[in-house]
Amino acid sequence: MPGLLADVNVQGHLPYLTRLMDGLGLLEVLAELQIEFVTFPDRGLDRHMGDRDLWNYCQANDLVLLTENRNHENENSLDATIQDSWREGRLPVLTLANKGRFENSPKYAEQVAKDMAELLFTIFHEGVRDRPRIFVPI
Repeated sequence: MPGLLADVNVQGHLPYLTRLMDGLGLLEVLAELQIEFVTFPDRGLDRHMGDRDLWNYCQANDLVLLTENRNHENENSLDATIQDSWREGRLPVLTLANKGRFENSPKYAEQVAKDMAELLFTIFHEGVRDRPRIFVPI
């Protein structure tokens, strides 16, 4: 089942994001596409899972990864993995551009929810997978 997997650093933000989407009438559309919203505990994943293994897990399980910005720390970092493994047709990583603003600005958080819903619709319904990483809001 297609879905969005919240990384450990943003999994606490997932309920807020889905409430915002619901309040905007967007969650219903995503539910019709059977897009699920999951966390590491939901999937039984180790919170210390390496970036490369996580990215490969997401690709194999039709999950878009939602994360906060990560750096290119080594050859197995998320950025390095995207650079050497992503190609058109693969699932992108959605990166929350500013977690602090998401937490503290309702207007900003609403824009994140709108953009996130639109991206998930585009990725899973329209099959558009042409960018490796997308910072949200767009």
